[in-house]
Amino acid sequence: MTNNNSDNSKPAAVCPGPTSIAGKAVSSKNARRHGCCAVDASLLASESVEDFKALEAMWCEAFAPTDETERHLVTDLVNADWLLQRSTQTVLDIETRLYSEAPNPLDWTELQQRTLGRFLRYKTAHSNAVLKARKAIEDYRKGRLNEQILKSRASKQATASKPQPPKTEPTWKEHLENMRNKAISLGFTPPEPGTL
Repeated sequence: MTNNNSDNSKPAAVCPGPTSIAGKAVSSKNARRHGCCAVDASLLASESVEDFKALEAMWCEAFAPTDETERHLVTDLVNADWLLQRSTQTVLDIETRLYSEAPNPLDWTELQQRTLGRFLRYKTAHSNAVLKARKAIEDYRKGRLNEQILKSRASKQATASKPQPPKTEPTWKEHLENMRNKAISLGFTPPEPGTL
């Protein structure tokens, strides 16, 4: 097999992306056109801060985080759920548009089918992220509970393994006095000591 590139030819230049500050600022918003590729839940212009806060309140009430780690995990869950809701709405919008253009899905072009398929994959990825975030919270709580159980068992074992002071055998007089008291508690009238 021969190489079509001659030794004198330069390799094709790889596009490094924008280099100016203005160009970088524009390209940084590429994922925000539809928001389904975003890595965070930054609100789009069409989204409501109140809706985001309501979602956050719902998850905080459901999990009631008790420490900073749990608050962080709940925040991850809120962001994942927000992105899932965004991608779900986007898929609905795309389907609505496609059905208005061609009511029969068999008449959709390959580009239309690929577009819908791509956004369905975004939705699936966000759905998986929600499940993963919920599992992370549950696993963290199980781990903390297991730690508490292990600490409790260890303290009980430490208490149980402390040597107890040796019990001394009662003397003959103490033994007789114990027997006399037991007889009295059972309703008998034993003779006074030394009367026998």
